[in-house]
Amino acid sequence: MTETYFLGANTPEGFRSEYGGLQSDPRIRRLLILKGGPGCGKSTLMKTLGARAEEYGWAVERILCSSDPDSLDGLVIPELGLALADGTAPHVVEPALCGCGANYLNLGRYYREAELRPMLPAIRAAKAANAACYGPAYGCLRAAGALSGARRELLGGDRIRAVTEEALEQLSVERLPQGKTPGRERRIYLSGITPRGLLSLSPGEGRIWAIQDGYGAGGPLLRRLAEARLAGGEDVVLAMDPLEPETVQGVLLPAEGQGWLRVHPAFQGPRQAMLRLDLDAALEAGLPDELLEGMRELETLEQRLLRQAVSWLHRAKARHDLLEELCRPAVDFAGVTRETELLCRELFTES
Repeated sequence: MTETYFLGANTPEGFRSEYGGLQSDPRIRRLLILKGGPGCGKSTLMKTLGARAEEYGWAVERILCSSDPDSLDGLVIPELGLALADGTAPHVVEPALCGCGANYLNLGRYYREAELRPMLPAIRAAKAANAACYGPAYGCLRAAGALSGARRELLGGDRIRAVTEEALEQLSVERLPQGKTPGRERRIYLSGITPRGLLSLSPGEGRIWAIQDGYGAGGPLLRRLAEARLAGGEDVVLAMDPLEPETVQGVLLPAEGQGWLRVHPAFQGPRQAMLRLDLDAALEAGLPDELLEGMRELETLEQRLLRQAVSWLHRAKARHDLLEELCRPAVDFAGVTRETELLCRELFTES
């Protein structure tokens, strides 16, 4: 169902990565881990490879960079059993067994190091300025996360449990027989806190139930739904929540073409949703006006903090762009292009 997603997220806990799941994904038989610094052509290589694969008629999954959604951090071509990933920090990827289904592709060798040496002070300054912006960004996200948790506490655990139990029944979740081989779980992010704003990516074609959930109360509900499907032998894609990275934001069933997705008010929901279940209205029903007003004020402050986090991520990207501008003139792009063409020839000739 998913053609574009994130495997890394900016969260209240800092950067979180799900790139390790590429090596346990049963669809992937070969993983190429790209190494190299700023501006050396890692994203361009993957974009070229993806476009070429589509010319051959193969489906392509594009993994976006949460610090620059216009850039690729990964690529999956399921029909070839192939994945590529940018394995540099902060989403470091290393082969479990180098040469046994996973290996390196070093684009750093195309730097002309003699040309980089005179620019070393400027490069170090740009790198330090980029890193400094993430402290305020993650500080804002931590504060927003704390306010979100405080709003849930004001609702009370009993109310949340009662509403989510009722919602589970409304979703008409089938209780599948157990005892089969359990299904496989794969984790992605469909929402991102990025320099371009709070982005929501499409879960793809299919029947999607959208659950309005500004309090983050629906995570346990979706976890139970996922566990029931996994126990019944179905493969499940879990979309994790960047605001609470251990919490499930969405459950997708690729084999059935359906899914359930919690929608936070700060993020845009899926356009193709066939049903909208409003958890927020059920949770707020009957609450005193004074309490509701206080929670609205907290929500406004929370969303302001999210906007501030985006602003700091935007500053970080501007400094990373400068870093790439400093490094790019010293890259042998003719060599990178040859590497790309050789890789395309190898992959597509073999297939």
